[in-house]
Amino acid sequence: MTTSTEALEAHRPSAVLNTLRRLGFGTVVSVPDSWLGEILIRIDQEPGMTLVRATHEEEALAIACGSRLGGVRTALLVQNAGVLSMGAGMVSLAQRYQFPLLMLVSYRGTPDDPVFYHVPKGRATEPVFRGIGLAHACTDRYRPIGPQIEHAATYAEEASCPFALLMGREDIQW
Repeated sequence: MTTSTEALEAHRPSAVLNTLRRLGFGTVVSVPDSWLGEILIRIDQEPGMTLVRATHEEEALAIACGSRLGGVRTALLVQNAGVLSMGAGMVSLAQRYQFPLLMLVSYRGTPDDPVFYHVPKGRATEPVFRGIGLAHACTDRYRPIGPQIEHAATYAEEASCPFALLMGREDIQW
């Protein structure tokens, strides 16, 4: 017999949203990606959350840092290619001034997402993250997503730094 908690966890995007709500995230800043479409609609409908849609990833990072500076627990929801394009802002703003940002990142270009134009981005993602010193982890599809998000958020808070949780399609595509 499946409990209601297990059923929600089975639908990982619902668990992502429930975890953000439970952890008190008041703002989510995003640049849309095809995998993120429906979860962004759901976040926008959440009474306790504000969705801010940015036009570019470095703009999204600046908005997220400003929101956090204003005292709001903030998550950044973008594609891995977007994090690659925000390199200067990441090192000179978010990391330099130790913003504890949870970054939920759609991990495009992995073997599970063999769309040809995403593959180079997928290959570069983790080496670039290591190169700029961006703390990160990949979700484990065989473990519940909620605790993984909670651990990433806790790391960001306790280490006073951005933390990127790289997520597969099953984690965020409604």
